[in-house]
Amino acid sequence: MTSRALALAVLCTSIALSSAAAQPASTRSAQTRYFTMQSNFWVNLHHFLYATGRARRGLDSRPAVTQSLADTTGFGALPASAKSDWEAALDYYTRNVAERDILFDSALVMFGFELPHLTAERLSPAVAARDSGIARALERAAPAYRTAWWPRHDAANRQWIAAARPLLAQHGDSMASWVTRAFAVRWPDQPVLVDVSGYSNWAGAYTTDDPDHIIIASLAEANQGSSALEMLFHEVLHTMDGTLFERLQAAARTQGKRMPRNPTHAFIFYTDGELARRAIPSHVPYAEAGGLWARSRDMGPMRPLLQRHWQPWLDEKIELDEALRRIVAEL
Repeated sequence: MTSRALALAVLCTSIALSSAAAQPASTRSAQTRYFTMQSNFWVNLHHFLYATGRARRGLDSRPAVTQSLADTTGFGALPASAKSDWEAALDYYTRNVAERDILFDSALVMFGFELPHLTAERLSPAVAARDSGIARALERAAPAYRTAWWPRHDAANRQWIAAARPLLAQHGDSMASWVTRAFAVRWPDQPVLVDVSGYSNWAGAYTTDDPDHIIIASLAEANQGSSALEMLFHEVLHTMDGTLFERLQAAARTQGKRMPRNPTHAFIFYTDGELARRAIPSHVPYAEAGGLWARSRDMGPMRPLLQRHWQPWLDEKIELDEALRRIVAEL
């Protein structure tokens, strides 16, 4: 390439960057009866920086995070100033944010509550007040992300949402009825907010509550196809397991048994996986497909108990408390 052609290419890229930066950080949403799914610029940028920072630090080895390191298409064409700003923002996340757990770190959770509602070009003062360091990093990274990554990530998000909508239209009523009966709860009064993002965390999806908020990765291989249906209802069950925990705890207390660690997670994996398979017979549940039952020392021993005693409750052959009593008796 000649020096004149190179200069012209850089100028065109600079114009494209300025034009993209002038566009609103729009939020594209699709509402169904049970979920409001959206693709939000700031949510995607925050999680991409977080995942890439963790991958750079070697804090996660799972593809849902490590694939971010190869996600560099378009970066080389950016002007030097945009590259510099991006690297500075990513360096901040790598040093100051990556080692924190985005699901359990209360400050990150509170910061994450603000982002889904932003559509403006700049972060609001309220968001900046939550964590000025993260806010400055996001502002600095935004122009590069808007040009090099956002069009691709947003397209993947919208494609994921488009694939999930017919699954929900066909099976949503049944799945909602089954999971709420299984956990003895009501569905929330309003559709649950789902932010579809290129990246989320090591698991490819996570949920925070009060208010309920699901983040699910559109680029994670495990979230594709019929697994989208399972993952949506799996995540929402994390906001509905309080009653199950209390009844399980009561059964354990009555029998003088010790509660297992994170006792409801195995119930969530098993229940949602089996109900998704009931809706779509060809579906292979996430925990089964990923070898989670065999790999996990906490959850693995629970599977035969759930098959023997929880499955009859799902099949309406015994009562909930009887199922829990039998499970606790064999713990």
